[in-house]
Amino acid sequence: MSNSKTAIVSMEEEYMRLEINYTQSDERTQICATIDDIEKELDLYPEVIHKRNDNGGNYYIEFDKDTYMTTRLPGEFIDKVLHALGIEHCEKR
Repeated sequence: MSNSKTAIVSMEEEYMRLEINYTQSDERTQICATIDDIEKELDLYPEVIHKRNDNGGNYYIEFDKDTYMTTRLPGEFIDKVLHALGIEHCEKR
């Protein structure tokens, strides 16, 4: 299976967000399972939104200001997700 997943990290004053885009339907299950595993590992449960479309979909993983400004865990969470999914580079906004 080729890796069609891409990622974008956004950091604003009020939140930190990881957006994962995918185009192959079988990647949806892998992304969901990866997020679940890392939530349990780090005991950190961000807001996760999944949107499907005709060409795959998007996952938005968002950490609120209180979490992302007071601990490094959101950055560790994002690093672990990207590594587990084999996403080597991500765009920053």
